[in-house]
Amino acid sequence: METEAALPEPLARNAGALGLKEQQKLRKSHVIICGCGGLGGQVIESLARIGVGRLTLFDPDRFSPSNLNRQLGALTETLGNNKAEVLADRVGRIHDLCRVKALAMDFRETDRFINADVVVDCLDNDTARRDLATRCLKQSLPLVHGAVNGWYGQIGIQLPGGNLLERLYPKQSRTTEPPPVLSFTPSLVACLQAAETVKLLIGRPSQLINGWLSVDLLHGDFEYL
Repeated sequence: METEAALPEPLARNAGALGLKEQQKLRKSHVIICGCGGLGGQVIESLARIGVGRLTLFDPDRFSPSNLNRQLGALTETLGNNKAEVLADRVGRIHDLCRVKALAMDFRETDRFINADVVVDCLDNDTARRDLATRCLKQSLPLVHGAVNGWYGQIGIQLPGGNLLERLYPKQSRTTEPPPVLSFTPSLVACLQAAETVKLLIGRPSQLINGWLSVDLLHGDFEYL
């Protein structure tokens, strides 16, 4: 059995829940997060704290007062600053075990993702989500999807060759307006996204492969679909 002493001190409490070889896989992994708001901020912090070795963050947006109700990086002193850059700085102040690249741009401004193991969808509109899913299919990259709307959320995994996002967001529903969001819904959904990302990276099974979990926090209902 692996002991805490076998891990860098910031990761020592992972021992027992993660094997040493699994932790080593995480240290060698590269995850791309698209969207650094309510979902993205929590996903980024969770992946950094559990020991993912490299993160690339995409977001052209800047923090505004309307983000203060839910977004981890939104503070009075960060208003007006780019979200990806703020969160990269935050990770750097947690520990030095994670390399973070902040790109203050839309992921669609790049031609392709380089050397990624998993992509995490933390976007807030259907059009961008479908475009990200298409990019991942073209590059044969696994995609961990998350979305929130008020009290409700969903989490799913699209593997190469899958069509999860087409099923969730048919072309006729291509909206660009962000939904209403409460403080706790993105926190829960993002933690589930982070957990599913870790399972993909270390090779553990998931019930969400090419399917999704629907979350209803108003009525306490969770359903696999």
